[in-house]
Amino acid sequence: MAEFEMLMPKMGESIAEATIVRWVKNVGDTVKKDETVLDISTDKVDSEVPAPASGTITEILYKADDVVEVGKVIAKISSETGAAATPKKEAPAPKGEAKPAAAGSNGSGNGAAHAAHAAHKDAAMAGASAQRVSHGTTPVPRSDGKRFYSPVVRAMAQEAGVSLEEISGLGGSGKDGRISKRDLEQYLTNRVATPAPAERAGAAAPTVAAPARGAFGEKKTLEQLGLAGRNVEVVKMSTVRKAIVRAMRNTLDTAAHVNQVHELDISGIVKFRESIKKRFKAEYGFNLTYTSFFIWASCRALERYPMVNSMINGDEIIVKKFVNYGFAVALDNGDLIVPNIKNCQDLNLVGIARAVDDLGNRAKQAKLTPDDTSGGTFTLTNVGSFGPIMGMPLINQPESGIMGAGKIVKRPVMVTEDSWGFRDMVYLSLAFDHRLVDGALAGRFMMTVEDELQNFDTAATGLERRLG
Repeated sequence: MAEFEMLMPKMGESIAEATIVRWVKNVGDTVKKDETVLDISTDKVDSEVPAPASGTITEILYKADDVVEVGKVIAKISSETGAAATPKKEAPAPKGEAKPAAAGSNGSGNGAAHAAHAAHKDAAMAGASAQRVSHGTTPVPRSDGKRFYSPVVRAMAQEAGVSLEEISGLGGSGKDGRISKRDLEQYLTNRVATPAPAERAGAAAPTVAAPARGAFGEKKTLEQLGLAGRNVEVVKMSTVRKAIVRAMRNTLDTAAHVNQVHELDISGIVKFRESIKKRFKAEYGFNLTYTSFFIWASCRALERYPMVNSMINGDEIIVKKFVNYGFAVALDNGDLIVPNIKNCQDLNLVGIARAVDDLGNRAKQAKLTPDDTSGGTFTLTNVGSFGPIMGMPLINQPESGIMGAGKIVKRPVMVTEDSWGFRDMVYLSLAFDHRLVDGALAGRFMMTVEDELQNFDTAATGLERRLG
């Protein structure tokens, strides 16, 4: 009889941990190879984890809502035939206990030596906690050039008010010295708040900074809120919703948001789309949406004005000559996710429409990969699909701009000096980071988008000839 070990899968280079959402199978259940055993979630994507082999689940090592490091054994499957899929490992040690090292593993291969190393690491963490390394204010990034910080660690640091200057002085028990959730929990437990140095000469006494409230604010009981016994429902935030909360707070704390709104007449595009949409769907198997037109036009503008497609890195500007174009997808559970079309500048209208359809469908089916949601350079949110005629979105960090498309409305406008007519009008808004993009540049960028859409060359697409 062979025993297979299910490991927490690696979901991307920068993702070191994942949260177990639910177990689809339980101990004693029979599973087939590649059958879904559990659902997991990161701050980027949700995913299903399949069984590595057919057999019976004999052990589940973590429960729902546990945050587990990549590569850890999460369950075991017993099979009557076949060899074990992965080398036998020790089960994760309980909190506070040193896990013995397996013979032949990296290090001495001696359990006592491993325990001594862990104890030394814990002592070093406690010592660093007592001394409080620094009173800096830099938020903890994904990487500081020396090591990565996982989404869970960054979120914990933000909520606890731990800066990069402070966390960079800590030792980590993870691979390559990474700081794990347990490392930071231990540090915070032993953390001693020491007064910051006086900011100016002659200060009477040093002051202690108030604890940071973080992105979520203070959590109160129903009694404190005056809602005890009332008709309310307490809903636990999903991992994606928590990531949205942190991202929105981070972008408001980081970027200098400024907005511009432009009114466009896109009657030509509306007429063109209406004339071919049924034949397009029959020919290609997916819909030609207005989102595809907005992305196509603004991608052309980003090529012309790459500063809008850039990002701030300290006191430098990184000008990106490629466009990974993100677009917001509303999920059925109310959450929002932003996949992006890689190298969108190389695609024609049909290619963009195909990518929008593919990524949108996979987002709603929880089948996106971490690569689908990382590395974006600019974003569109089509708020008009839900009714609003205009929206003022927040920038998706670390990008420098996001465009919002409102509802397309037919209304009377002045066509010439002597005549009025009904035209298909839409408001496009641009939220941009004024630290990098000035109003004149934003205006030129949006005027280019406006020109591309209002003078859209339908003949150049070749669709009328192909579908005619």
